[in-house]
Amino acid sequence: MRPLVPIFLLMATATVACAQDSATPQQPRTTQSRSGYDGSRAEVFVNGFGLFGNGTSGNAINQQETQSGGASVGYRFHLNASSALEGRYGFSRDSQKYTIGNTVSSVPAYLSEISASYVYSLPKSRYLQPFLEGGGGLVLFVPGNYGGGSTAAGAVVPPNSAGNQLAYIGTNAVYGGAPAGLQTQAKGMFVYGGGADVPVMSRLSFRIELRGLAYKTPDFGSVAFQTNKFSFVYEPSLGVAYRF
Repeated sequence: MRPLVPIFLLMATATVACAQDSATPQQPRTTQSRSGYDGSRAEVFVNGFGLFGNGTSGNAINQQETQSGGASVGYRFHLNASSALEGRYGFSRDSQKYTIGNTVSSVPAYLSEISASYVYSLPKSRYLQPFLEGGGGLVLFVPGNYGGGSTAAGAVVPPNSAGNQLAYIGTNAVYGGAPAGLQTQAKGMFVYGGGADVPVMSRLSFRIELRGLAYKTPDFGSVAFQTNKFSFVYEPSLGVAYRF
């Protein structure tokens, strides 16, 4: 029995030590966020972008928007290290060209983009903070002066959605004007894309981004311009973002 006493004492000592260790409060482990999140939740940004469309074809109408540029401003709220919500407004101007038989019609238009997106931040590297985004919104088309194209002899001027004939200014093969029949239109759109922030200061970053927009081709209320197809437009952009 006596040889067992030291073993019992050793076991009792180990039990007490383990109990005391489990009762001691543990210090929380600190790990660096994989996305480089520093606790700043709010962010504002401004971008300059290009606008490049692929054109559509439907109902014997070929539609093509001209290449142009614009600017956008937005606000991003970070929910946590990897998720954020973003609201954005963008403005640009281009021309929507419609080829209908022997007639080419060009409608200069102001474009306003209003979108909301979910943003997911990918793991941060030393110099880049990449992200992906997806969402939706509206794109508003406001027609400007109706700039025409060329028309062959005997070509019929297309009517508007009410069936009224559109009046053009000019007596030669190149026409122009501002027919009241063209309407402002709002089209729903899908937004997708990605980009990366390049930190230059503790709260200031350069932003490189590529977004894609998908929306139904505008017809400005004219039956003759209805392709009933979706346009896909791409927006490469450069900008700056400030977190606070």
